Amino acid sequence: MTGSGNHPGLGYVLINGMFFLVILFCAATAQALTLDEALARMDQNATTFKSMSAGIRQLSHTAVINEDNVSTGTVRMKRSKKQAQVLVEFTAPDPKSVGLSGTKAELYYPKLQTVEEYDLGKNKEMVEKFLAVGFGASGKELKAEYNLRALGEESVNGGKALRVELIPKSPQVARQFPKIQLWISEANGYPVQQKLHQTGDDYMTVTYSDVKINPSLPDSAYKLNIPKGTKRVNPK
Repeated sequence: MTGSGNHPGLGYVLINGMFFLVILFCAATAQALTLDEALARMDQNATTFKSMSAGIRQLSHTAVINEDNVSTGTVRMKRSKKQAQVLVEFTAPDPKSVGLSGTKAELYYPKLQTVEEYDLGKNKEMVEKFLAVGFGASGKELKAEYNLRALGEESVNGGKALRVELIPKSPQVARQFPKIQLWISEANGYPVQQKLHQTGDDYMTVTYSDVKINPSLPDSAYKLNIPKGTKRVNPK
């Protein structure tokens, strides 16, 4: 039977109505990303990853006084087979910058006009293991360095992500971070959040936003810009 004038026929309405219900049913029953699928996507991403930039929110929890400290800013990272360059610039509540190049780390405090320099050579293994959790890392690297367990799907920054628990296989890393949690975006397979559990129930949660992969940035964008005359110190 067909309708009169410009109105659609009953058959047209029923068919399109059923089609809409099928779409809703498929969306409601879609399975979440599995651990193997997430790791495979990370393997694929690692083959083309060169650099990234993002907004960052870092929450540091001190258990003994039950206090949270939140810092916000930006992070940029450039990674090659030889080493990684990382620049984190916190803008609030207090400005400070952290630069990492290979096994050298620098902390710049603009208000104090001071740079703290650290040689991470003795902790090279821990640095490499930590970078193996972040952007540009492959699923194979995670499997090799951590015991993995999927903890289910969660929403981070409005997007779905698979939360994965990582237990370090390296005793050195385990002493510093006995447990790590990683939220892997179901949309693109990149990290959207990390949680580093420390001894004494302390932890640090890092959440990323406005992530850009392989942005067109100069090499200087990944290095600290330290004014002349800045005092340099080497804390033990």
